[in-house]
Amino acid sequence: MTEEDDAIATNSPTLAWPPAREDLQRLYLEQRLSAAKIARVYGLKYASSKTAESTVLHHLKKNGIKRRDAAEHIRKVTEEMVDAWVQRYQKGESLKQIGGDAVGPVTVFNHLRRRGLQLRDKVKAQIKAVKKFEKVSFDGDAYQKGYLLGFARGDLNVKRHGRAIRVRTASTHPAMIDLMTSLMVPHGPVRVRPRLSKLAGYEWSFEAELDASFSFLLEGRLTVPSGIQSHDFVLGYLAGLFDAEGSLWLRADRAFEPRMSFSNNSVELLLWVQSSLSMLGFRAHLGRPDSNGVRQLQLWRVIEILSLLKMLRLKHPEKKAKVKLILETIAPELRRSRWKLLLRELRIDKLEFVKLAESLLIQKGNGIS
Repeated sequence: MTEEDDAIATNSPTLAWPPAREDLQRLYLEQRLSAAKIARVYGLKYASSKTAESTVLHHLKKNGIKRRDAAEHIRKVTEEMVDAWVQRYQKGESLKQIGGDAVGPVTVFNHLRRRGLQLRDKVKAQIKAVKKFEKVSFDGDAYQKGYLLGFARGDLNVKRHGRAIRVRTASTHPAMIDLMTSLMVPHGPVRVRPRLSKLAGYEWSFEAELDASFSFLLEGRLTVPSGIQSHDFVLGYLAGLFDAEGSLWLRADRAFEPRMSFSNNSVELLLWVQSSLSMLGFRAHLGRPDSNGVRQLQLWRVIEILSLLKMLRLKHPEKKAKVKLILETIAPELRRSRWKLLLRELRIDKLEFVKLAESLLIQKGNGIS
């Protein structure tokens, strides 16, 4: 971040991703930050400033915030600007960091060279830049550990990368990328990129670099919890697994009767979930495998579903929106109408997110990953 961004971040309350409408209004309209700078204030790192801009603009549109006149982004390079660039470069910032989304790194390079500045060795500059992204260790919280393990079991690729732990996933849902960002950005740099997959088509990849305190994810995502676990750990694990692979839907033949299920191809895991739910006072029924070997563990009793949803403290934005509607005390007919509207909004969000990935890749000319 620049000194300007540091000051903004310092004077702002803790900002969680996905961004709240009032925070976006303050940063974009009142403080008049660019989309790329807003991404940096949230602690996000993108493969390109264009991706950062497009992602933030997606959230601006989603929150009904009109985009400023594009001409405002065009700024003439002045001597005062170059003076500031020289100072920032001497403090260790890269050409790309200095230019941001205002000008390209080549423009910055040419102006610095015109000033006769000795450009430093690229490798040393990269090492210095990497040190700026400090990784914050895991604090040992039982619920959070359970949540991360349950979520990883359902939807994460975890590998050791040198001394770091690299976490990856991909999705066509903006809510999933927002959730991953909110989970990982407090602990290390994250990267979000559009890509073209042979199986899924246009989608978004997510990657985070964590320190060795997250090593428990390496083996934990491949095994079922064993031994006696704390109440908080069990609830966290169930919440993480449900956010990754759980489902909430309504029975078609009732006014407003929710159903929920955990899905996985591991019978051992689903039996552990069933046993854990039983100890918490809930009854769940294990179904037969489908053609892909995936089974569903379903809860059918409405009163138990409502109670469990209150206990789990889910983090997935889409599921949280569904839970909020399920728990509302309004007429069943109105809730069902709002449910249909919510599902429609989620489909539109997904289509726009996929279209955004497609347009960015077409501009960039990337191949299939």
